[in-house]
Amino acid sequence: MTYNIDQTQQPTAGGGGYSAKNIAKIVGLVCTIGFIFDMLILFLPPQLGNVTWRIGIEQEFANRSIIFLFGIALLAFSGVGVAKGKSRLLLISRTSLIAGIAFFLISLIAIADAVQLQNQALGNIDNRESEIQQQIRDAERNPENLREGVNVEDLQRISDELTRQAEERRNRARRAAVKTAVSNVGNLILVGAGLIGIGRSGSRLAKNG
Repeated sequence: MTYNIDQTQQPTAGGGGYSAKNIAKIVGLVCTIGFIFDMLILFLPPQLGNVTWRIGIEQEFANRSIIFLFGIALLAFSGVGVAKGKSRLLLISRTSLIAGIAFFLISLIAIADAVQLQNQALGNIDNRESEIQQQIRDAERNPENLREGVNVEDLQRISDELTRQAEERRNRARRAAVKTAVSNVGNLILVGAGLIGIGRSGSRLAKNG
């Protein structure tokens, strides 16, 4: 018995590819729309003059940005090699490029806000230290007002301890600001670069398609 191998049915990639593109489109839309919706909810009510609020929004934006990148990538994939998908791919690519540039700009704002928050924290520490040191100096000039059992030497030791604690708080504030800036800015730059890469690749595919 012989078999005609020329008539053996081969699986077609069209149907499977079409289904995969549809799934990618649905998941991509869910990711991008969900990201935008979440950020709008977090943004309300806006407190643009509050640097702590801005940094909180930037942190949430940076932490969730990978979802937006994933959604855009899926939407771009869903338009590759699909009939009538060229215009959609070009639109997604341009949107991705614009979003990538926006992410870079937001990273610059995040750096400025981190510096402002650090300066604000250091200023509060300096002001509090100055107030306490002034009280100690006033007490040293008027030792008769000191409580029983407290002398000028005790005040000097307290002053030295306060100075040490204030310096520790300054160092913690600097480390916290650097940690926040590196975390937020790093994510924003990476996602921004990814979005620009998707935008450029999608544009080339749309033009060559």
